Amino acid sequence: MKRILFLFALLPAIAGAQTITTVTGTVLDKYGVPYAGGTVLPQFVNVSGGATPTITATGAPLIPPTQGQQLSSTGTFSVNLVANGSITPAATHWQFLICSAPGTIYPDPGSAGPQCFTTGQITIAGASQDITGNINAVPAPALMYANLSRSLGSFQGTSSTGITDNTFHALVAAASDIKIPASQANINPRKARIHASGVYTNAAASLLNGEVMLCTVSGCGSGTVVEPAGCAITTTNQANNLTNGQWTLDCTLTTTSTLGATGTFMAKGTFCANLGAATSAALSCFADTATAVSAAVDETVDEFVNIAFKFSTANAGNSATLMEYEVTIVN
Repeated sequence: MKRILFLFALLPAIAGAQTITTVTGTVLDKYGVPYAGGTVLPQFVNVSGGATPTITATGAPLIPPTQGQQLSSTGTFSVNLVANGSITPAATHWQFLICSAPGTIYPDPGSAGPQCFTTGQITIAGASQDITGNINAVPAPALMYANLSRSLGSFQGTSSTGITDNTFHALVAAASDIKIPASQANINPRKARIHASGVYTNAAASLLNGEVMLCTVSGCGSGTVVEPAGCAITTTNQANNLTNGQWTLDCTLTTTSTLGATGTFMAKGTFCANLGAATSAALSCFADTATAVSAAVDETVDEFVNIAFKFSTANAGNSATLMEYEVTIVN
């Protein structure tokens, strides 16, 4: 978080004679998208009209800032202001002019320019004060997107995961999986597309299973794990023992209208696998049959996306490798 100190006309020897408040806040639009790269400008409100505002303890003039400061990539800011109790005349306030950033990750159409709004009048007091609640009370206008499609991350790997039982095993280790950041899915409708591919080795005839996992803890070894039904797909039987058979998994998660602290996804996917006797055989593809939405997902926290694989027949010689995957937000 960036911290900005607004300088006022005070001599260094008396700079500590008044209360300086560290004011923080987070600016999100109504869909929970940060005002990344936007600006925040504190504006002094003198309710007494023409009286010149001064620092009460010193009589030095108060000089409010004239240029906005940039918001962080998550829409946060931290500024230092003179508390209203340290300003004469009494009963003054601050308000904050906040604008989005044109031409950044969430560009506004050029004809419209930045989206701007002003908070209500706020009394600043104490050593620190978070004004996020005051910002939300307005609230921030929705950002207008020229193009929101963006990759949330990609992964490449070659490490084989032994799967000796007949349960799903996550193929991506902790700290290597891709996350959907908090409040990025809590928008209706929002789509996330997940593509993955790799190889498998089976030592016994088996059905093959691929799925997407959403986990509150990286690596999916603990925390809450949700396996959307439409992204968990089973092939027909692989009757042959095959080494390095190819597989691919594609899934789209669409946020439903159930929004808030938790929400659900409609998941639709396709799982393809080499079911022949040789790796040169064409892949067979299978579509999901899900008709219901996923279990509830906490969309206000980071959700880590992992890919899992299982065999219907347990065998010590079974293994799977995730070669690559990517998660993309498409609207």
